[in-house]
Amino acid sequence: MNLHKIFGDGIRSTNKNGRTLVYLWLANFLFSLLVLAPFYFLLSSNLSRSLAGYSVLRGIDFLWLGDMIYKYQDLLPALLGWAVVPIVFYLGLSIFLNGGVIGGIISRAGKNEKMTLASFFGDCGKYFFRFFRIFLISLVAYALVFGLLVRFISGLLGLWNARASTEWGSLISSNLGLLITLLLLSMVQMFFDYVKIRVVVEESRKTARATLSTLKFVGKNFLKAWLLYLSVAVLFILVSAVFLLVGRILPELSPVYLAIIFIWQQLYVLARMWTKVLFFSTEYQFFKIRQISQAPSEPS
Repeated sequence: MNLHKIFGDGIRSTNKNGRTLVYLWLANFLFSLLVLAPFYFLLSSNLSRSLAGYSVLRGIDFLWLGDMIYKYQDLLPALLGWAVVPIVFYLGLSIFLNGGVIGGIISRAGKNEKMTLASFFGDCGKYFFRFFRIFLISLVAYALVFGLLVRFISGLLGLWNARASTEWGSLISSNLGLLITLLLLSMVQMFFDYVKIRVVVEESRKTARATLSTLKFVGKNFLKAWLLYLSVAVLFILVSAVFLLVGRILPELSPVYLAIIFIWQQLYVLARMWTKVLFFSTEYQFFKIRQISQAPSEPS
């Protein structure tokens, strides 16, 4: 199996679904406006035309941020509690939008049909409850992996760190622990991506059965599937690094500074959306090819 070809097909499929990126960006932009608007009016009414407001525009200064947290420490618990609400709604929004992304990729695979707003949100609603059940199953998997496996690995690294004679041992063990945690996270995320793809491909409502079937599929094809997933993840890291580096060299505060920053940030959001669609596109291409190659041949 040529992973390079699958990766290329995934990129072509992602570029073909350009309207999906627009719908994703629009949904995330509107959600961000709803969440950030109260904070904007709060900062604008209290910090506008002040040195503190100037500091916010130039970029967050952590000493200034510490002073603000200390000054308004009584409000911090309330703000943190309020932040839980947007997080929950964002998770629900992500589950909802994933239905439109995966449904669109699979329904238009090999066709020249164009995505429409109605079909996109139609798929979002069609698969929402199935994907929500998959999300609940994934919570159990994350709890098992991070509650047991990661703690066990952390314990082993802690024993190694206790025997280290220099600070390098602590530094290496902490970074190694973070790397292992991220790799485990990628495995779990990849697995449940394939569960969603199977549910859409097979038009199945039985998410528990689809999870068990996908466990068998991923078990047979784990290394290649994971390598493909990590390839997209590395591409995302490289794109993020480029956006971060360019963001650091943008001009300082000026009449057009905020507009430049805003446009650059929205381009990065689009890049994130593109990578998200690419994950699903490459995974669907891999799933389709492996399903065909592993299907039992009919007797002649």
